[in-house]
Amino acid sequence: MKTTDAIPVTLLSGFLGAGKTSYLNRRLLPNLPPDSLILVNDFGSINIDAELIEYRDERIMQLSNGCICCTLGGSLAERLAELLRQPVLPASLLIEASGIANPTRIADLVRLSPRLQLQELVCLVDASQAERHSRDPRVREVWQQQIDAATHLVINRLTTDLALPPALAALLSGHPASIEKEAGAAISPAPATQVPRFTRTGAWQSFSLNLDQPIDGDRLAALFAEYADVLVRAKGIVQRQGREGTEVVQLTGGRLSWSSALRRPAQGQLVCIGTGGPRLNRLAERLRELARVEAGAQTALA
Repeated sequence: MKTTDAIPVTLLSGFLGAGKTSYLNRRLLPNLPPDSLILVNDFGSINIDAELIEYRDERIMQLSNGCICCTLGGSLAERLAELLRQPVLPASLLIEASGIANPTRIADLVRLSPRLQLQELVCLVDASQAERHSRDPRVREVWQQQIDAATHLVINRLTTDLALPPALAALLSGHPASIEKEAGAAISPAPATQVPRFTRTGAWQSFSLNLDQPIDGDRLAALFAEYADVLVRAKGIVQRQGREGTEVVQLTGGRLSWSSALRRPAQGQLVCIGTGGPRLNRLAERLRELARVEAGAQTALA
């Protein structure tokens, strides 16, 4: 039985690159009660999403180097237990799940605690990637799980007429969730020469890099394009050669984008997520080689 003072919980889900952190900053943070707590999971040893949330650092708990969809025990349960042991409890809890998390399992864990009350399960869906996700055997299952579990769906990056893509319209037919539609800049599909051939082999895997020196943006983009068959998502906070300040770099749907970073970490950070195997391992090696080359060049110039 839930207690009358149970902490209200909002769970935010959505596939890699759907815009969860942007939506959190723009729509959820302004409505959070004072002294709320945010728990951010990222599939990698470096938590880029936590760096991008515009909230007080001491009110953000990070859960990195894993996927909280995989088990009802482990790190998430430990974090929630730690939270409930605090002498002063948060007014509310907002959980941003990793992009490959099954939110049903996270919701079940929240429901097990009498001191937590799941209020809403929000799922971000990138309409511009719906046809791609529905055909990709690596993505389709978890993408559908996230949509099926939602109590509130935010369909973003729609065209101005807000019409749903056929694959998404079929999936949402009869869905009981409330639906919010947002027009916006779509992430166009990658050119035909860069569309990867999808396979059913390989589990999700991530790797992370710390970048001490500015990176060559063109060489980074070329590596991402070369390994598009295994690389699904990349994100980071880096400095490009020849540019002032740090930038947020994101690879979503085969497209690379750059934007100004509000925060400047002590060193550049990059996380890549894809299907595990020799190809992804080779990409990690080549990115590390690129980082070493850049560091060596900077040392030679000093």
